[in-house]
Amino acid sequence: MESHHNGLTTPSLGYQYCVNAVEPVTTEYTDRHIRAAWAVHALTASGVIVGFVGLNAVIDGHARAAILWLVAALLLDGIDGPIARKLDVRHRIPTLDGNSLDLIIDYFTCTIVPVAFLCKFDVLPPKTVGPLGFAILFVSALWMSRTDQETPDGWFNGFPAEWNMIIPTLFLLHPNPWVSLAVCVVFCALTLSRVEFPHPVSVREHRAVSLTFMAAWLGSMIWLAIVQRDVTVARVILIIAPMWTVVQVVMRYRSRAQRLAQL
Repeated sequence: MESHHNGLTTPSLGYQYCVNAVEPVTTEYTDRHIRAAWAVHALTASGVIVGFVGLNAVIDGHARAAILWLVAALLLDGIDGPIARKLDVRHRIPTLDGNSLDLIIDYFTCTIVPVAFLCKFDVLPPKTVGPLGFAILFVSALWMSRTDQETPDGWFNGFPAEWNMIIPTLFLLHPNPWVSLAVCVVFCALTLSRVEFPHPVSVREHRAVSLTFMAAWLGSMIWLAIVQRDVTVARVILIIAPMWTVVQVVMRYRSRAQRLAQL
């Protein structure tokens, strides 16, 4: 946050001094507000620790433990953003870019750890693991650098490199490895596309339905990782829940086409 006095601009971090004034003038943010903002940034940064523990589980060959840590990182990523916006963290600590911090954590937990998972466990045909892993790392890095990641109404431009959802799901469903390869190739292509994917929280349309499907997917993922055996209902949910995203994308484009036809 910046303060403007007599045409001069001075930075503010909890308190500021007026030009030509002797006594300090407090801003709208107290020390307690600043500490709360730092706590939110700490919550976001803790995602890299959770992700590293998940990576260590991959290295040790514990696939289901790694999935649980990836789910934990996903939950952290889901709650820190709304809290940061509610507390106006960006203006309370203007010297730290929460969006950049979030992208750093996301690239690690959403791409690097899942690619390591892909390389460690039998998800793809053997000779395709390396090339596809490199492709995922490459396109995901480019997506994280996009300046048009989100539309004004909360949709992602392109698949938002959420491989922490795709790869563990394929592992738990264990389809034919060539089917898994085809799925990953399609999402690689969609990463750099203009196809819009809904954010389950930011998108207002059908938000309750989206959050319900997301909760069901997370619950099924956790359950299958813990019980370590196939449960038909949970496997069905892992298939059906992502289909809701496909339905939303189709409805989005149909609605847009209808509006254009009316012009």
